Amino acid sequence: MADNLRTFATACQGGLVLNQDPLTQGSQSPGTALRMINYEPALNGGYRRISGFTNTYGEVPGEADTPVLGVHVAADVNDGIFAARKPASGSNYLHKWNNSTSSWDAITTSGSPTMVGVSRVRFESFNWGAPKFAMADGINPASTWDGTTYTQLNGGQAPSAPSLVAAFNNHLFLAGDPSEPFNLYFSAPVDETDWTPASGAGVINVGFKIVQLKAFRNELYIFGANNIKRLVGNNIADFVLQNVTSNLGCVAPDSVVEFNGDIIFLAPDGIRPVTGTDRIGDIELATLSKPIQSIFEDYTANEDLATITTVVVKKKSQFRFFFANQDSLGIIGAIRRSGQGGTGFEFSQLVGMEVNCAASGYIGDEEFVIHGDGSGYVYRQEVGNDFNNNPIFSLFQTPFFYMDDPALRKTFYDIDTYMRAEGEVRVVLAVEFDYSNPETSVSSDYTLSTAGAAAYYDKATYDSTDIYDGNPSPVESTNISGSAKSMAIRYVTNSTDPSHTIQAITITYGLGDRR
Repeated sequence: MADNLRTFATACQGGLVLNQDPLTQGSQSPGTALRMINYEPALNGGYRRISGFTNTYGEVPGEADTPVLGVHVAADVNDGIFAARKPASGSNYLHKWNNSTSSWDAITTSGSPTMVGVSRVRFESFNWGAPKFAMADGINPASTWDGTTYTQLNGGQAPSAPSLVAAFNNHLFLAGDPSEPFNLYFSAPVDETDWTPASGAGVINVGFKIVQLKAFRNELYIFGANNIKRLVGNNIADFVLQNVTSNLGCVAPDSVVEFNGDIIFLAPDGIRPVTGTDRIGDIELATLSKPIQSIFEDYTANEDLATITTVVVKKKSQFRFFFANQDSLGIIGAIRRSGQGGTGFEFSQLVGMEVNCAASGYIGDEEFVIHGDGSGYVYRQEVGNDFNNNPIFSLFQTPFFYMDDPALRKTFYDIDTYMRAEGEVRVVLAVEFDYSNPETSVSSDYTLSTAGAAAYYDKATYDSTDIYDGNPSPVESTNISGSAKSMAIRYVTNSTDPSHTIQAITITYGLGDRR
């Protein structure tokens, strides 16, 4: 019987794939996932349970039971962390984090702005000799903060209530005013406070309702719901508006981010890039998210896409889509770089975070990924092993493996899971047979544990149980029993254990008969 034993092996890579038939996925993409929640493509290979988040910044001062309207990371301005919230009284809605006192300091605002009716405050950093950032909210005039002075931009022909802001070629651009949805305004060169035509300010009617602006390289992209245009040039004398597409647009304003040297945005059929190709003036708009296309169909039917918030985690070559409802399934998208120099997108899903707004950026050499919730609190992501003291649920389910022959019955003996643990963790392993056929028996759940795993020689302390920085890719062996034509493996956690990575899987099985 031992001579009849065989081994099936697969590395865990490819991410969530929902657009392949079972036979193709089981044979050609065995390392992908049928379900993957709160796992991310790991930098060292495999799928890693994501890190947690914590209420590092407490509650932003403001009216009780109101959300955080915007957050911003600006390394060169004050202490770098900012948040906006409807004030309990007065008009001081903007706050800066004070590292010395570990508290929020209100920024005195001019012009008596109101947060009544504001759903999102958007920020844009720029530096034309001194670092500062601009803000727009769709109710008030745009404004700037330079670390000392809050200034409303309400002179000349500046729009009265823009919701969108971008800095491009030494001009500040504003759009999204509800009363002038087609108009794109720009300031005088190197002076965001001057909106007079005599100084070089102006306005362009782009021909459609503008939903987002994004500067990229030497172009300003202007997104509509069914159109995309771009502005090229340096000033009012040579600005030229060019058409990109009249058949495609952006359905979620805050899905537009710069990522991996490109701009990505959420179109009606999924996530698309705006990529300059080798041919001058050509634009590539291919869909990146075909493997998870069905997810976007669910979003269109069940979610308010206008509430999507996107944040980039640069150190992981990753972006994250969130909804305000913590029970809604968001998306992780990441670039996987192979050892042969190739790259590809991989996807997973997120759940358990209430994100009303989010931002990221570097302060010094450290990346800060922050978000604000619906109750006025600001959190830092990528820290700890829990969701603000709550356990992290994670799920990874493989495709159904049929080991070359989907009609041949096999007898399964054991599963070896190649794991990388960042501490003592427990993972529940379950096995399903024959594409979840109810007539096929299901095996019991098994628990994988790294308790007592070896420590790195140069990392361990005197405590022999210390496995800081992960044990050296142990193999967790699980004896199973069952007979079927195919099998899938499911890994589940719901705990505050340290993160772990599932890197590869092998299965020992014997060949049976055809019946």
